[in-house]
Amino acid sequence: MRTRGQYKFILSCCSILLALLTQVNLVKAADNIDSLQKVLNKILDNKIRNNQAKFADIEKIKRELKTNYSSLTSRYNNYQRLFDAYKSFVHDSAYVYCKKLNECAYQLKDQNKINYAKVDMGFVLISAGMFKEGLDTLSKVNTRYLNKQQRFEYLFLQARSHFDLGDFDRINDYYSHYSAIGLRYCDSIIQAHKPDTYEYLSAEGLKTLRTSNYKAALPTYMKIMKLPQTYQDSAINLSCLSWIYFSTGKSDLGMQLLFKAAIIDNTHSTKESVALTNLATRLYEQGDTKNAFLYIHNAINDATFYGARHREAQISSILPIIENEKINGIEKQKRSLMIYASIITSLIVVVIIFAVITSRQLKKLRIADEIIVKKNNDLNTANESLIKVNQTLDKANRSLTHINIKLDEANMIKDEYIGNFFNIHSDYIEKIDRLKRSIEKIVKEKRYDEVQLVLNRLNTNFERENLSHSFDKVFLNIFPNFVEDFNTLFDADHQTHLAENQLLNNELRIFALIRLGIDENESIAKILNYSVNTIYTYKTKVKNRSFIPNDEFEEKIMCIKAVKELPIII
Repeated sequence: MRTRGQYKFILSCCSILLALLTQVNLVKAADNIDSLQKVLNKILDNKIRNNQAKFADIEKIKRELKTNYSSLTSRYNNYQRLFDAYKSFVHDSAYVYCKKLNECAYQLKDQNKINYAKVDMGFVLISAGMFKEGLDTLSKVNTRYLNKQQRFEYLFLQARSHFDLGDFDRINDYYSHYSAIGLRYCDSIIQAHKPDTYEYLSAEGLKTLRTSNYKAALPTYMKIMKLPQTYQDSAINLSCLSWIYFSTGKSDLGMQLLFKAAIIDNTHSTKESVALTNLATRLYEQGDTKNAFLYIHNAINDATFYGARHREAQISSILPIIENEKINGIEKQKRSLMIYASIITSLIVVVIIFAVITSRQLKKLRIADEIIVKKNNDLNTANESLIKVNQTLDKANRSLTHINIKLDEANMIKDEYIGNFFNIHSDYIEKIDRLKRSIEKIVKEKRYDEVQLVLNRLNTNFERENLSHSFDKVFLNIFPNFVEDFNTLFDADHQTHLAENQLLNNELRIFALIRLGIDENESIAKILNYSVNTIYTYKTKVKNRSFIPNDEFEEKIMCIKAVKELPIII
């Protein structure tokens, strides 16, 4: 069977794991004082929410108490849970439930529970600053009935109480007396536990700390911080370790640990506020009056909320100093503001004088501006007229340029085809002349039967093909990209592909004549020696293959450019 103290120790270990996973991880994320201060300030801003969460947990325990009230054992366990919830939160409620816990223990006639309830009562009385009542209560505890863990709590509470009482009295004779008693209780714990256990190290650390043996205290508390412990104990141990660092000149490390201790206390609504008070004092010493003022007021509010008289007295000794420094700072700000106000007032007067002078100048400028605006309007009207004239001239120039380009093209086509025309006709005249001389010779010699042979050698189809080839050659000299440009008017499946050495085919020749300006079907038919219907059929067939609408197709043909065509200047 496990004792209640063992169960409590197990629960404490579990609680520290959960608490440190949620809160100490947050502290680890803040690796410097500034970030730790931001975390603490945010927690203080959410203090009401944290208190509400604490009250919600307490209400849950109260409901369980009411549900299982008939069972004396369950009632005792729930009273213990309520006391644990209130003991560092609200003194009056902790005192009430500790009394009920004591009554229930007597009803159970369990000496372990009776004596441990007295330990709890001693804790709540001493935490409220009632040292005499607390020590009297602890003196009635029969440690014979406590288990090992409970006995450690009793002895550690005795040591802490005598040390706190010595600090509270502040008279050297009494301080030495109570400190000696506290050290004896630490020795009792050290003798009763094995080295490197939490109990042993806690007593040894407290002893070395109270005897100012900081060199020995530092490794002890470093070991303690690696062991499982409740969040209340972790905050206390962090505060002790911070004191060691401050005492050995490592203020930055000490300040970090104080921030961590204050963060843990305020996260779990621990109202004893020792860490927050010490933090405010240290910040005041460093000149950070603003945050010192914030933290000391939170500390006094927590002490009042809990009902810890000796904490209120302790805080009251430093509170006026910080408040006085805060007031001095405000007075300095007021004096600075008065100086700034005087300077600003003088500047305003100067500005008003300049404003009057500027206003007069502006009136003169407005009159000049009106004259300038009127002149500008006149100029704008003239400019608009000039722009319209320029636009008209520009339009006329573009039209003339386009006409000139067309004329250049027409001249180029004329030059090409006139020269070609004379060459072809010279060839035909020479051929006719040779034919004439042959026939005259045959007729003169009366060889009439050879006339037909001479005429048969005259092949008009061959001559027409030569004529077409000459036309193709001359046309492509003028429009070398005609076939490629023509094919852009069709998709890939309907483009025209010429045979090797073929310049133009019949379809291309028809639209080549159209590009030259010969667009009547009758004229095209005569030139190509086709019927008008054949020309119409070719044209319709080609247009139907194109993705260009039929009524726009010939316009696209006319847009095909000659190689020597000049660009249109716009």
